Amino acid sequence: MQDKNFLNEVIDDKFIEFGKSGYFFSKFYTIKSLQECIEDRKIKIYNYECEQIDTNTYLIHYITKSYDKFIYRISIWIMKDNLKLLFHQASMLNEELELKEY
Repeated sequence: MQDKNFLNEVIDDKFIEFGKSGYFFSKFYTIKSLQECIEDRKIKIYNYECEQIDTNTYLIHYITKSYDKFIYRISIWIMKDNLKLLFHQASMLNEELELKEY
């Protein structure tokens, strides 16, 4: 995703990501990183779930497989003028789980 206007609209100003690398990333760095992607990664999504926490907050969690590595991902989305991504975390998954392809 390289559309900076779209990313600025969808990612909240207070956004923070805790990546699988163990580092924190801000909105600015995340948008910059996404704009620098020159090719799509082949990623499969498994076990996708969305839970509404309250009228304005959603918890999304799922597993991705990329380059034979499984990563558990979780994000928090909030409704303001539109849905905005507030938080994202990616963690290496070392446990075998039943996978349902999305």
